[in-house]
Amino acid sequence: MPKNKSDSFKIASIIVYFLMLFALWFVLSGYLKSLLIFFGLISVIFVLWMSARSKSLNYDVLPLKLIVKLPIYWIWLIKEIIKSGLTTTKIIWKGNYSPELIKVKASQKNDTGKANYANAITLTPGTVTIEIDKDTFLVHALSKELSEDLQSGEMDKLIAGLHK
Repeated sequence: MPKNKSDSFKIASIIVYFLMLFALWFVLSGYLKSLLIFFGLISVIFVLWMSARSKSLNYDVLPLKLIVKLPIYWIWLIKEIIKSGLTTTKIIWKGNYSPELIKVKASQKNDTGKANYANAITLTPGTVTIEIDKDTFLVHALSKELSEDLQSGEMDKLIAGLHK
C-alpha cells in the first residue's frame, strides 16, 4: 500500500508506462500466440525494472498527459522535417549555403524536455545540436534561413508545452 501521495503517483506512472510499453510491443509484434505474449510481458517488465534500477524512469510527467499532446507534436515534427528537408535540398542544389553556429535558449524545465528539444533540432535537416550547456544549446545551421527559423522559438514553445 502506498505510503504517501508521491508513492501512489510513482505506482500510477509505472502502471501507465507498463501499459504503454506493452501496447507498443503488441502493435509492433502483431502476434497473438500465448508464448510470444508471455515473452512480451517479460521484456516489458524487464525494461521497467532496468529503468527503475538505473533511475532513468522519469516520474516528473505522468504519461497519460502525453497521449493527447504526442500525436499533435509528431504531426508538427513531421511537417517541420519535410519543410526543412525541402529548404536544405534547395540550399544544397543552388550551392548558396552559409553555415552558422548559433546559441539557442531552451525553456524546458526538465532533462527530458531538453533532450526532446535537442533531438527535434537535430531531426530537422540542416540543423544539428552540437552542445548543451544548462539552458543554452549550441546549434550548427546550414544557412541563415534555417537559423532564423530555429530562433523564432516555435519549436521551443511547442516542446515546453509538451512537458507541462
